[in-house]
Amino acid sequence: MAYDRHIDKTEEALCELKGVYAQNDVSRFIDGMSSGKIDTEEKVIEFTNYIRTSDGLTQLEYSRLKRLHNEGYIEKFATNYNKRYSTCHMLMNKMRSGISRGVKMLENLCEKKRSHGYFKAKHKVVTNSKMGKGAYNLSFWGLEQYKESVHTLYDEIVSYKSHLTKCIELCLYVIGQVAYIRNHPPVAHEKHQKNRQEVLLNNRSVIKRLIDLDAEMENELMEKVEAWKQEKKSMEEISAMLYHTLDVNEYHDWVISEEVMEARRDGITNQERALWGDNKQQVMRCRVAYSHIDELNPAGQKDRISGMFLALLYRWSNVKSRGLDYWLTYFTDYYKASRGTLTPVKVGAVKRCNNQITRQIIKPADVDKFNLKMNNLVKKYIIPASDERNDMKKAVNF
Repeated sequence: MAYDRHIDKTEEALCELKGVYAQNDVSRFIDGMSSGKIDTEEKVIEFTNYIRTSDGLTQLEYSRLKRLHNEGYIEKFATNYNKRYSTCHMLMNKMRSGISRGVKMLENLCEKKRSHGYFKAKHKVVTNSKMGKGAYNLSFWGLEQYKESVHTLYDEIVSYKSHLTKCIELCLYVIGQVAYIRNHPPVAHEKHQKNRQEVLLNNRSVIKRLIDLDAEMENELMEKVEAWKQEKKSMEEISAMLYHTLDVNEYHDWVISEEVMEARRDGITNQERALWGDNKQQVMRCRVAYSHIDELNPAGQKDRISGMFLALLYRWSNVKSRGLDYWLTYFTDYYKASRGTLTPVKVGAVKRCNNQITRQIIKPADVDKFNLKMNNLVKKYIIPASDERNDMKKAVNF
């Protein structure tokens, strides 16, 4: 009789195989040997070699599964595996040899029968194998009545089934972790935010170019996300829906497109990104302060903004990169565009005063006093956003 070796690539099938491979009943093995296809010394040796080869392949597959897990498969919001297959299907593909050879091993320990006539349905290997879930006869004798080669075969099968079980347990663990994240939107959103920041960091120059080019950034996924938002779905819920359903390129395209569109809506320039990165709150604070700086009467000699005032303003601005020269160019342009009435001094004077602050020739108390004055100016014109996001809202009198 021919047996059906097909295994569905589902979590239920994996659990069934785990239950089968976790058992090592000697009576099942002896009954399988007695009524199966391994009935000569030559076949025992041949089958032993087959099991050893299968065991080696299974251990190799386990190392690959372990590497997949260690490389952050669960932490990655998007992978190139789940676009076409479910998590379970993908993992079972990665232990293809272990599954197919393991079922072949079970088939060799099924009862050997001759078929009589034509049968539409074949019997399943797992449910009919003596070493599977099939019925078996208890043995009154142990392995002592058999040759050493049979002892060796049994030991090899036990080792093989142990490694198969280990593989399946790892697969089930990964499947469980993915299911947990999909069922816990805040956790899924945390994964999304972490991966999103990595994408933005690695594609900063691309994002800047796209902002300047005014390129069309709408895509199907963005439209889908916006539609979900219109249905009152939160980003946590959307993250759970999208976790491990996108390939890497699709995810990157979505994140970059959203960032470009958001930057355009906020009007943040390349210069501002170079100075403050993605800290939109600080950009808004500095814009407001620079637009109303004349209210603080910063005039020095000959209607110029003094070097000390600008050095203190540079410190207060909390610039993250590019340095004083780059900042002063930005400030001067923004100040003039805001119809400022004074002329900022040259960069050399600002640097000299900045060194005095560093060496504490200017008292820290005076620096704190200046910072308080700037903060009060900002509070006059902007208010915090109600949902505590990393942006600011303009006050009515701005």
